Amino acid sequence: MEVPQFPFLRSMLPRAAASLVAACLVVSCATAPDTPSSQADGRSPAAGDVGIERVVLQAYRAIGDRHLYEPNFRNLSVEAYRGFASSDSTLVLEASDSSLTVKRDGKEIVSRPAPSDTADGRAWGSVLTELMAGSIDASPALQQIDRQVLIRQAMTATTKQLDRNSRYADPDEARDNRFQRDGGGGVGITVERTDEKKILIRAVQEGSPAAKAGVQIGDQILAIDGESMIDRPLSDVVAKLRGSVGAPVTMTVLRASTGAELALPMKRGRIVPTTVVYERRGDVALIHLTGFNTATTDNLRAALDKAKADIGKDLIGIIIDMRSNRGGLLDQAQSVSEAFIADGTIFSTNGRHPDSKRTYRSANGRAATGQLPIVVLMNGGSASAAEIVAAALQDRGRAVVIGTTSYGKGTVQTVVRLANEGELILTWSRLQAPSGYTWNELGVLPNICTSKVGDANKLGVASVDSNHNSLMRWHALRNPTPQEVADLRKICPPGETAPEADVDLAVRLLRDRALYAHAVQSATNQAAARP
Repeated sequence: MEVPQFPFLRSMLPRAAASLVAACLVVSCATAPDTPSSQADGRSPAAGDVGIERVVLQAYRAIGDRHLYEPNFRNLSVEAYRGFASSDSTLVLEASDSSLTVKRDGKEIVSRPAPSDTADGRAWGSVLTELMAGSIDASPALQQIDRQVLIRQAMTATTKQLDRNSRYADPDEARDNRFQRDGGGGVGITVERTDEKKILIRAVQEGSPAAKAGVQIGDQILAIDGESMIDRPLSDVVAKLRGSVGAPVTMTVLRASTGAELALPMKRGRIVPTTVVYERRGDVALIHLTGFNTATTDNLRAALDKAKADIGKDLIGIIIDMRSNRGGLLDQAQSVSEAFIADGTIFSTNGRHPDSKRTYRSANGRAATGQLPIVVLMNGGSASAAEIVAAALQDRGRAVVIGTTSYGKGTVQTVVRLANEGELILTWSRLQAPSGYTWNELGVLPNICTSKVGDANKLGVASVDSNHNSLMRWHALRNPTPQEVADLRKICPPGETAPEADVDLAVRLLRDRALYAHAVQSATNQAAARP
């Protein structure tokens, strides 16, 4: 059974567009993590004191300015209020064309004229906050609820009306998001909870404070700074291990190999979660790429250099394993692609805001991998930044994609840091592959669908060509209907597993130069044939 993992490693994630001073651009498909209830990594003491009004008005300005679609603030405001007031069933919002009225137990408590322009976020935000303030004054139930909870209820209801990828992260989750993107103070380990409720160390980052202190994979965490972690949630471990860079922390562990309890003192360092792991498979370099943060490209290039030094002249190709990679920073998707594509278009973006219309190109002149054959592994959990890289390499004839259809998140989000230290993640633009097709909802179709090739030894031209016509249709579709999307995704249904058979197929293909060349040429012809 898979269990949540929490990295405390060196940092890596989103980058801001030059025109977005307070925002960064991400292409991640995220689910809310098991975030700590308290943190020691820079919580603003004033965050809990920030009023609902400031957060709502800031969010509405951002939505009006940046969201992919022009919003209807009337609908957003009605749903935001209902989310906000959901803890008090006696509160009812009555919305007419001319007014918004809140009643409690049938008695009017506050009423405001409805702004005439449904696109005027500032006007609707002001009305909404006045309704909220009047409701708090009249409701003992709302008065007992923490303001951050009320903000979360209102903002979650708001973002649900926008699109499936826009969302609100409360201050705790937002701090964790920032740590995953940019890093922070930590010790450099990954931990997980076992079925026996033990907290075990599953990875130790090379050169990290934990590594220098002698922490080993398999150690069980018993206490941190003398406080027992037995039967404590992972979120408490996260909170205790993170902190200011340079601050001391002592971790007490049980080492299974010796049965000894060890108290290991260390000082927190600047940690960026590790997203790149190199593994040698004979004459092939297997690189696991698990996310895209601020250090991903540098670590990828280091892994490629290590593979070249390790395997030398016998290196015949590279496997980039991005199965279940949920994405990350947009600029890292570009720079990772540049490591394999020497020049030309990588992807483009298009949205409502003028700054969202861009074409991203590589102008390196020389890729870090030269012309080494590349295979990309994908599955149904591969999303966003991973799909950017896969689509670019497939379209440009630099890789053969093996696996299953990917998740299908072809949009970019801009992250707005709110006054309460939470984050508003807004869909900002659509993504397009070099050939012009968009994979949003559709996903990236592999050249070789592993569900159709059970044995690597049987891989041949027929296997490579089996998806030819499907890829032609995939790339030719413009604005496919939901039914067309559903039908196409049945061709190679997205899977969530990462079987070793995928790697075996990739190695087999890389070792057959003629078959690899045929697969690349077939994909390139499909991309070129798009109208």
